[in-house]
Amino acid sequence: MWAMKKKFLTLYDYGTGGIWTYILANSAKDILDKYPKLTIVDQEPGWFIDGRVHLVIRTIDIDDTLDECLK
Repeated sequence: MWAMKKKFLTLYDYGTGGIWTYILANSAKDILDKYPKLTIVDQEPGWFIDGRVHLVIRTIDIDDTLDECLK
């Protein structure tokens, strides 16, 4: 059965910072199976919306190729 993908907030922590991305996928497990270095974040941190930080967070589909994600 086909399921509608959900939007998951992910973080790639590289030590001195991190890359935040929304990924459309059927489940968090699907994301972690494909990208095991990511962390699934259950809730947006408060600093996302409190005005102290201006963020543009990309949304990608788990089925996109890397080339499509870099556009």
